[in-house]
Amino acid sequence: MSAAAGFDRHTAVDDELIGPWRAEVAPELSGFAGAHGGYMAAIALRALTRVVCDPRRTPRSLTVHLLASVAPGALDLHARLDRAGSTMSAASLRIERDGATLATALGSFGAPRESLGHCAVTMPDVPAPEQCRPIVEKPVAQARAGLLVEHRPAAPPLPLSGGDRAEILVWMRLLEDRPTDALSACMLADAAPPALYGRLSSYVAMPSTDSTVHFADLAAGERSPWVLGVFRTRLAADGYAVEDGELWTPDARLLLSARQQRRILAG
Repeated sequence: MSAAAGFDRHTAVDDELIGPWRAEVAPELSGFAGAHGGYMAAIALRALTRVVCDPRRTPRSLTVHLLASVAPGALDLHARLDRAGSTMSAASLRIERDGATLATALGSFGAPRESLGHCAVTMPDVPAPEQCRPIVEKPVAQARAGLLVEHRPAAPPLPLSGGDRAEILVWMRLLEDRPTDALSACMLADAAPPALYGRLSSYVAMPSTDSTVHFADLAAGERSPWVLGVFRTRLAADGYAVEDGELWTPDARLLLSARQQRRILAG
């Protein structure tokens, strides 16, 4: 079975153990010097969802801090329900190996209720994924998790093309053609090339240090495996870059908004 076809298997959490729960990092989902950040976020969200244990309370936000590179192998997951209020729950997670903390995560979960509505962002006007040509050769072969995702650039600039802005617009889906839910959305929110690659013409490593996603209309993702990723970097200085992102469904529903910080490992 390919890694893409086994997304649920590769992000599985064993919560039947006495003591910390366990997860297994697959080598084929690791990139650069360690596990892919979106992959770690999906594992974290699965563990936090388990500890909240209330299907009516869907994910509202997830913050993950990647403290060290995560090599393939077993992980210890220390999940805790911090609060269960009348409509919202908060949970935290510490991911360890051999007693060393590799990542931490915080999640908020809330039941839907009648409220006002507002959305000040709009989906860019781009061709549908069926009208866009897929990338056959990925711009960065070391980002192996990206090999599990089909990418179809929706508008210029292309990655590492030396464009005029730090922006990436790309249609994405898991190769297993899986409808998009909160777990796969976490993966896809970090599956595109860094937005700064729109400006660059040569490869520079930019691993994530932390990321936060705020979920929106997750139910809309069930209608299609495709999402449009819109990623922009407006600030890069002192060896760090801040990147903002959105995931949209083909029918222009916002799935999530995201922000992450990247380290820039070369000048």
